[in-house]
Amino acid sequence: MRDLASQTLGAAGYEVETAASGDEALERFSGNVEIVLTDLDMPGSVNGVELTRRVRAKSTTDVLIMTGFPDLSTAIQAVREGAYDYLVKPFSPDTLRMAIDRCASKRGLFKELERERALREELDRAYTELSSMQKVRDLFGQFTTPEVARFVLDHPDDFWKRGQRREVTILFADVRGFTPYAGRVSPEEAVRALNQIFEVLVDAIQERGGVVNKFLGDGLMAIFGAPQDLPDHAAAAARAALKARTILQFIGSSVPGEEALAVGFALNTGEVLAGCVGSKERTEYSVIGSAVNLAARIEKVSGPREIIMGPETAASVQAFFELDPKGAVKFAGFPEPVPLWSLIAPKPGAFPALR
Repeated sequence: MRDLASQTLGAAGYEVETAASGDEALERFSGNVEIVLTDLDMPGSVNGVELTRRVRAKSTTDVLIMTGFPDLSTAIQAVREGAYDYLVKPFSPDTLRMAIDRCASKRGLFKELERERALREELDRAYTELSSMQKVRDLFGQFTTPEVARFVLDHPDDFWKRGQRREVTILFADVRGFTPYAGRVSPEEAVRALNQIFEVLVDAIQERGGVVNKFLGDGLMAIFGAPQDLPDHAAAAARAALKARTILQFIGSSVPGEEALAVGFALNTGEVLAGCVGSKERTEYSVIGSAVNLAARIEKVSGPREIIMGPETAASVQAFFELDPKGAVKFAGFPEPVPLWSLIAPKPGAFPALR
C-alpha cells in the first residue's frame, strides 16, 4: 500500500517521502510537511491515531487516515483528534489522488484566506496610523501653521536639530490702543475683539504664503520665505499687510468702540537661521538673526495703521509699491541709523489681480 500510494501521488506531481512505521514518521516529521497519509495499524509503538494527535499538536499539517471497515470507529476517533478525512480500504488510485487533491485545495484556500486576512489587518493598521497621523496634523495645525506642522511631522527624528540660512521677510503686527480698550470692556469682549483682528491678520498672511510664527500678546510675528521657499517674499509680505490694514480699517469704522483699535505693521528683509529651537521635549519653529531683531525694533516706531519697512524690504518692493521715506532711526543694538520707509499702496498696474 505504501509503494502504491507513493507511485500514485508521485505521478500526480506531489513530492512524496515514505516511512516504514509511525515511529519513523515522527522522527522524520517537520512542520514543512503539507499532508500526512497514514494507516491506522502500523509497526512500532505509534499507531495512526497517536500519529495524528502528535502531528496536529505541533503543526497545521493535515492527516488522512487509511482504514478498513472493522476499524471505522477508530478512524472516526482519529478525525476527532484532528485528522482531515479517512479513506476506507480498498480504494482505487484515482480515489486516493482525488482525496489528496481535495486536501491540497483546501490548504491552498486556507492559505489564500490567511493572506487576505493578514492583508486586511495590515491595511487596517495602515488606515489607523494614517488616521491618527491626520488627527495629529489637524490638532497640531490648530496651534501652528500647516507649513510648520508638515515640516515638523515629516522630520520626527531630527527636525529639532535642523537649521537653514534663508533670506526671508519678517512681519510684525501689533494692536495699538488695546490695553486701554481692554480696560473699558469685559475680558470676554476684549478677547473677542482681539481674535477678530488676529483672524484678519492670519488670513491675509497665509493667503500670501506667510507663516504665523507666534502670537505676542496683542501682536504677532510672521515669516515669509520659511520653512518653504517663497518667491518675492518681500512683496508678498507687503501685500498681506496692505490687505489686512484695509479690512481692519473697515471693521474699526463699522463696529462701535473698536475704532480706537488699529494695527501697526513692520516689515524687514534679511538673512536668518530658520529651524526648530528648543529641546527634544519642547521646541518651536522660529527664525533667528539681526533681521528679526530689526523688524521688532521697527514695529515699536510704527504708528497706528502704518506699515513701516526696513531698507532691504524697500529695495525689493520699490518697483511695485508707493513708498514714503521716513528718515533714519537709531535703534539699540545697531551701530548706524537705519533708513525706514512707509508703505502707501501698490503702484498702478503693478498687481492686476490685487485683492
